[in-house]
Amino acid sequence: MMKDLYVDQSFGRLHEAMENGTCEVFDFLHALGTVKHIFTKREIPIKIGGKVFYELVTSCAYGGPIITGCEEANKRKLAYEFDLAFERYCKEHRIVWEYVRFHPVTGNAEDFAECYDLHYIGQIFGTDLQTFADPVQEEFSETAKKTVWRALEACVEYRIIEKPKNLHQFYKFYSSFVGKGEKKFKADFFGECGKSFGKQIVLVESLYKGQVIGMGLNFLSNNVLLTHLSVVNPSFCYLSPEHIMHFGLTLWGKEKGVDLILDSSWLIDPVASDRHLFKKQFSQNTRFDYYIGQRVWDRGIYRKLCDVAENGETEVYDFA
Repeated sequence: MMKDLYVDQSFGRLHEAMENGTCEVFDFLHALGTVKHIFTKREIPIKIGGKVFYELVTSCAYGGPIITGCEEANKRKLAYEFDLAFERYCKEHRIVWEYVRFHPVTGNAEDFAECYDLHYIGQIFGTDLQTFADPVQEEFSETAKKTVWRALEACVEYRIIEKPKNLHQFYKFYSSFVGKGEKKFKADFFGECGKSFGKQIVLVESLYKGQVIGMGLNFLSNNVLLTHLSVVNPSFCYLSPEHIMHFGLTLWGKEKGVDLILDSSWLIDPVASDRHLFKKQFSQNTRFDYYIGQRVWDRGIYRKLCDVAENGETEVYDFA
């Protein structure tokens, strides 16, 4: 089984440039079990007494502390002990606050409900490949199925590339058509991604008359196919290349015994996103609750930072 990317610090390090920080890990070992917490630490642009302070954010799409090796009845106690230990760690390392995007499938938000101020954001969608004999029939909406059939009739095809040697072609296509104003990953990300996680990469392409009109970068993690990035040539949007890519991933995943396709796009407010509505078309029966968590770990420093913040309090201070 492929390793879980969200508890892999190396995967988090790939996103350091995007998040403008460093990926770090806090391993909490206890007689009741263990907690692994991977996060990105970045500087707060305000100093006190010449000292730099930090905030924490989730390194990848989803994350937060993960409990392992603990009996269900002891999880609450273990989370409490983690809370005490991590608070000490944060104060020692001048970490003031944290923003967590909890993993909707593992449900770790529930385990740490007493440690963080939780906010329910909405539902994240997935395509269940194991429960249904025909996931296209059961999970795709009627509109999505009609769109796929029309695209297939127009001779749009898909191609799956497992474990590609590199991501040169994907980066070239991505750089040509990624939307203006979107967060953009640099060439270094794709180079390192291919080297370190090539065996977990699944590329999907949409083709029309032999021309690639859409590409998607996906990762196989714990037998879940994570959709990470997708981009299409806007001149061919009328041929619905993204529908064909998801259709192709569904057929491939079902054949390979994959459990689930999960949207791991970088969504802060999925309900307000067009991507949210798009993903919903392929998830008529499979949905996961999505929570974010917020916590001020050092209130004394927090108050001082607010006092000296230029031009009033910024959004990063509002949650506390």
